[in-house]
This record gives sequence, structure tokens and C-alpha cells, in this order.
Amino acid sequence: MSLCDSDMKNRVESCTDYNEMDDNLDLLKLLATIKIIIYSGGTHDLNVRHNKARAHMNLMNLYQDKFKDIQEFCDQYLAL
Repeated sequence: MSLCDSDMKNRVESCTDYNEMDDNLDLLKLLATIKIIIYSGGTHDLNVRHNKARAHMNLMNLYQDKFKDIQEFCDQYLAL
């Protein structure tokens, strides 16, 4: 947290799991939370290339289950 600016600290501290992370000194969960905040895009459209790449990777992992009809598959595709 010492390397984060004040805006990032406020955003991390406003997370619901922050008190638990702070009590347990769970650094991996803290870093995962920071990564989610950074790469979520947010209102500032940060890291647009990364967000597009993640969306494309999620789309390539999309497959139709054996008992899923075509409408459910289309709905899943549109949701991504």
C-alpha cells in the first residue's frame, strides 16, 4: 500500500474485504484487489487494450455445453 497513491488507497480501503485483509496481512488478496481495481476499466477507460484482450480471451474460451440449446448459447455470447 505504500507504493499506491491516495486515490488507490481510498479505493482499496473502501472494499468490503479490506478489514479482513488488513487483519490477516493477506498480501496476495490485497494485490488481487488492486489488480481488479486497475484492470476493471472504471469510469476513466483505463487500460483499454488490456480489457479488450481479456474480453477476447474470454470469448475464445466460450463453448456450447452438450445440453445447452442454441438460444442459451447466443445469450451467453451476447453477455460476454
